[in-house]
Amino acid sequence: MNDEQVMHAMGIDDAYHVERVLASGAGGTTELVTLDSSGPFVRKRIPAKLARRGVWATLAECDSARLPRVEATYEMPNEFVVVCDYVPGENLEQLVAARGHLTEKDALQIVTQLCEAVGALHARGIIHRDISPTNVIVAADGAHLIDLGIARFRVEGATRDTTQLGTYGFASPEQYGFAQTDARSDVYSLGRMLGYLLTGVMPAEGDKYEAALDDEALVSPELRAVIKRASAMEPSARYQSAGALAAALGGEKVAAPEGPTGSVEPPTFEPAPRRSGWVKVLLAVMAAVAFVAAVAIILAQTFGSGEKDADSAPLADEPAVSAPVADDEPAGGDGEPAGEAPAAEAADLEIIESGWSVDSQGYVHYALGLRSTGDVEIELPGVTITGRDASGNVIFSEEQYFSAAPSGEIAYFGGQSGNGGTAPATVEFSPIALQDYNIGSEAQSSAFSVSGVSVLPERYGVTNFVGEVTTEKDDGSDVGSQVAVSLVLRDESGAIIYGCITFVSRPAVGESTSFEVSPYGVPEYATYEVHAQGW
Repeated sequence: MNDEQVMHAMGIDDAYHVERVLASGAGGTTELVTLDSSGPFVRKRIPAKLARRGVWATLAECDSARLPRVEATYEMPNEFVVVCDYVPGENLEQLVAARGHLTEKDALQIVTQLCEAVGALHARGIIHRDISPTNVIVAADGAHLIDLGIARFRVEGATRDTTQLGTYGFASPEQYGFAQTDARSDVYSLGRMLGYLLTGVMPAEGDKYEAALDDEALVSPELRAVIKRASAMEPSARYQSAGALAAALGGEKVAAPEGPTGSVEPPTFEPAPRRSGWVKVLLAVMAAVAFVAAVAIILAQTFGSGEKDADSAPLADEPAVSAPVADDEPAGGDGEPAGEAPAAEAADLEIIESGWSVDSQGYVHYALGLRSTGDVEIELPGVTITGRDASGNVIFSEEQYFSAAPSGEIAYFGGQSGNGGTAPATVEFSPIALQDYNIGSEAQSSAFSVSGVSVLPERYGVTNFVGEVTTEKDDGSDVGSQVAVSLVLRDESGAIIYGCITFVSRPAVGESTSFEVSPYGVPEYATYEVHAQGW
């Protein structure tokens, strides 16, 4: 922006009067504002790097009465600002808290209206990605879907979303790295929303939510079947569009699709095989994940690693990045090929180190280093993460699966775990027993290097770690077309205290692409590392 543009934007900005701040967080600040004698309006001040300008521009052309009406947008030096109409009313969280739960009639009316709003977005290629109780306002004329702060367009050819965002319990599994989001991702959220309205129980409460769904005094068998189908883990098993879900809520029988349908074209899942055993591995892991209660968090922790141990450097001096170093420790194990022997005899999964911390909401942010003890790579290794309270009682237990554990090198992965609300006193990480299909070959995967990492000043609670990742080797056999970039934070003693992950498109061999890891509310740390692995 030139000086004239800055002055013009500041003049517009100053013309609004802030009545009160409605919310503030990593995604920016939301204010209730007036302009002279008009208003009130909702003004969203979004960090420039997080702004999805195309989404807001498209929304401005949308005439759905159930979506925000964009009054104005303008650019500030470090922010993108959106002014929308204000819808007076309660959000669904407040409404359910006051009533305990809604009647079937009221719940169906609200979710049907939300299907109308979501359908309008999907018709323009927009996926909302955060359909949650606080983002639905119930006004005199019905339900309004608000806050498109993390909405995005579907990207043709992408295998997953670049950023993993959403409200736990309502966000679809795809939003945690399993695949790219599409129309069916919002259908998943709508199904969970209906279950929440009818039971008054947050889906994040796991067994309690499932038990409430099974209570016929709260949910009829017919509606329970609709909810189960809408919120199926596998996207192809859901209703394929918001319109199809609305039809089912209206009593119509909606047949399972023979192929992808819906107003936003769903992604295809046709990855090139990494090696001959990949299909068996993928099917086995999908089957295992399907039975894990906390599906969203399980899938959230996918796949970031460094090629080898990374040198740690003090924050005050220079950034630490992942860089190959000599590994003096033996790989361990007897190195014999799997053959007819059990997988564990050929190799085993070793957790070299791990560490964690808890955020203000009670979620665990962890990082760990994995390695194969044999001469072969372990494909899709799993780790059980168990949180206990001060008395030793289990408060959560989850299985997390990762892309690969190499032989002779340490692969680092970051992630998030836990139920939220209850902070554990201890967290344990233990390898899941290997099966024959976990054993890969001696061939190594593609290699990546990370360079130029720096830390930007904290803003709105977000600390940005930026740099570049370069493809050093690409054997062409890795599934997907992205690179998982993991951040690992350590304290002064060198112990891991935090981990998180993001994804970038994979550059060609010898080429680089920039990345930005943007964790919110990181703990105090002494050193940091960034690791990259193909995915």
